[in-house]
Amino acid sequence: MDDLLADFVAETREMLEASGEEIVAWEADPSDKARLDTIFRFVHTVKGNCGFFDFPRLERLSHAAEDALADCRAGRREPDRVLVSAVLAIMDRIGQMNDAIEAGEDYPAGGDDALIDALQPGAVGAEPDETTPTETANAEDGSSRTARTATVQRSIRLPVDLLDEVMKGVSDMVLARNDLARRLREAGEQPTIDGPFERLSAILADVRGATTRMRMQRLEHLFGALPRLVRDLAHELGKEVVVEFEGGDVELDREMVEMVRDPVTHIIRNAIDHGIEPPEKRREADKRPAGLLKFAARQSGNRISLAISDDGRGIDVDRLEAKALAAGVYTRAELTRMDERQKRLLIFEPGLSTADSVSSVSGRGVGMDVVRANIEKVGGSIDVFSQPGEGTTFYLQLPLTLSIMPALTVESQGRLYALPRSYIEEIVFARSRDVELARAGERQLLTFRNRRVPCIALAHVLAGSETERIDWPETTLVLIRLATDEIFALAVDRVHDHEDVVVKPIPPAIMETGIYAGTTLLDDGRPMMLLDVPNIARDCGMLDDLRARPESAVEEESTAPVRPTVPVMLFTGLDRRRRAVRLDLVQRIDTVEPEAIDIEGARAQVVIDDRLFALLGHEDGPLPEGRCRLLRLSDGTSELALIVAEVLDAREVDEDMGAGDRDRRYAGVALLEGRPVPVLDAHRLLAEHGNPVSAEPAPTREVSAL
Repeated sequence: MDDLLADFVAETREMLEASGEEIVAWEADPSDKARLDTIFRFVHTVKGNCGFFDFPRLERLSHAAEDALADCRAGRREPDRVLVSAVLAIMDRIGQMNDAIEAGEDYPAGGDDALIDALQPGAVGAEPDETTPTETANAEDGSSRTARTATVQRSIRLPVDLLDEVMKGVSDMVLARNDLARRLREAGEQPTIDGPFERLSAILADVRGATTRMRMQRLEHLFGALPRLVRDLAHELGKEVVVEFEGGDVELDREMVEMVRDPVTHIIRNAIDHGIEPPEKRREADKRPAGLLKFAARQSGNRISLAISDDGRGIDVDRLEAKALAAGVYTRAELTRMDERQKRLLIFEPGLSTADSVSSVSGRGVGMDVVRANIEKVGGSIDVFSQPGEGTTFYLQLPLTLSIMPALTVESQGRLYALPRSYIEEIVFARSRDVELARAGERQLLTFRNRRVPCIALAHVLAGSETERIDWPETTLVLIRLATDEIFALAVDRVHDHEDVVVKPIPPAIMETGIYAGTTLLDDGRPMMLLDVPNIARDCGMLDDLRARPESAVEEESTAPVRPTVPVMLFTGLDRRRRAVRLDLVQRIDTVEPEAIDIEGARAQVVIDDRLFALLGHEDGPLPEGRCRLLRLSDGTSELALIVAEVLDAREVDEDMGAGDRDRRYAGVALLEGRPVPVLDAHRLLAEHGNPVSAEPAPTREVSAL
């Protein structure tokens, strides 16, 4: 196949996929002229290219669709469901022919007259048998171009191993850059080196991004083909289904995207056929007529968590047991010994189906066992959770060979571990006033913001038992939100910082522990393990507990009025007195040399990043002998620097603080651990002493991990 023909095949496939999603959206809103124009441009482009390559059959099909769409654009015809289905059928046939051209095979058998006749006004709208609803979903994925801005993009074929080697080299450069950055911070400001280093970091970031994109692909390309598939299946089965996506920006290996297409398609077909009820049944159950099919993806180290959920009738475990018993797969005694999770997993047994009859979509008991086999073949796993009458969620974990991801560094028993930031909902301190810890049986529970969630200690997870005593009030609690939207708290000794880390695979023996998802290196070269959050939650029984407990499980009779609080940064001034300032006004924490500070009478200034800031706090005592710590404060209009002796912690204090002394610097006095702590009136200080905010982009907040 010459280069021009290869470009034609690739461009047609890309526009087919993009236009399939557009035409489903256009059907929902026929007045959307922009989407109509997008679809028209696609068939017009295909028609023109077919004339150049002498594909008369393709040209005739695209020309017929172009004429029908032109009538809609000119207002001579109103689009309806029959027309949309006919155009979709034309696009399916174009896709089949495009695949045949690429493979060097003959066109699919069957004439095109029925397809073209269906475009005519007054057509009944029966779709030909040879067009199937899943063919667009099974088309090979392309680049991230949309039909609105589609342009031919030159491409070359490279061995996957070569791309892996390039990514490994870039990842090693990122680690070397992090190590060099740490050494430069320890050495202090060096203008002759800092500038070139920042330039090198920017170049490396660009190279890293480009290299990653060569091997990775966003899941939105997998999601893009699903609305058409869902629409056709729902229409065939007489149901209404709405699709929601979350995490389309999560990236997955290109080959993995292709390998996961068929399993996801099987799950969708089963969800629409078995799970989601017909509109009349949903109304009887006090549900909205249209069912919801939701896809949520998150990255966890070198794994992708993909949750596919529906709000249908759920899995009938009793029926599954009866089917397994009738098929002789398990005995009555074996089924009796199974817990609820094991019974749900019967859905993956070959030959078992909860369908009452065999249909063209499902019911033969073939499919879910293949789904599990295909997922496990690539090193992934699949689990299922279900509540009768509420819905079912399939939970897939897919591996990545190498990734660079944002992570939060936490400490437990003197060792550092990384948590994927995509799972982190919030960080709270167990000793905060609005946090309540209680023991219920063998489970530690956290009540926070009228929500009760279970807690687990990272020390217990790592030890494999709860023999070690945990001082819960002294822990820091990281609230984790899983891809299935459940929340639990992970107790750690301390939270350190967040940064981009390079995650590399670990040996299978370590992976089998279910605790770790990969390994990475700290700035100083020390190894650090990345925690496998979903497996930890499952092994600790979190998923079953979370499914059984309502999201706001705090009993009304025990609910006390919650006093409003505000987060503050706690610090000690140069006079060694504890003070606090509102956390939302702290932009970052800086460290400068004493030479950067200029004090003359009542005027004090400091140089930070080649900029002058008004300085406060110096009047409380002598400057430190070594480097000075500064809190950079800003309210969006003004900014200043506050010199401190030590940054202590982030806390929650009552918003209605008691009145302090008559010092105008303070907004009030908060009580922390029975001791009064003055809270600075930062707004007043910024108004009286601050400099106007620079037009430069706001720096990244470095205090969010506290």
